[in-house]
Amino acid sequence: MQAYFRGEPVELGDVPIELDGATPFELAVVEALRRVPAGKTVTYGELAALAGHPGAARAVGTLCARNRHALVVPCHRVVAAHGIGTYGSLGVGYKRRLLELEGAL
Repeated sequence: MQAYFRGEPVELGDVPIELDGATPFELAVVEALRRVPAGKTVTYGELAALAGHPGAARAVGTLCARNRHALVVPCHRVVAAHGIGTYGSLGVGYKRRLLELEGAL
């Protein structure tokens, strides 16, 4: 994690995470999101479509708001259609900093 916060490229897509009890929708969204590379962003609607659920942008937003695996399930890479969007209790400033570290802003 120290390398990540120094701005060095770090691949976290293979880090195992606990997803017991996740619905098929949640699993599809998490899988699609973990394929979004550092330095790139997708909108909530784009992620819903990538997960095979076009039109489920709000449900994707709800899932990201409940994300317990920050960085490993990189919800900070999901942005609103017209702006950066929110980032739960950590705040938009934290989201902006993560995106800056990854070169997306």
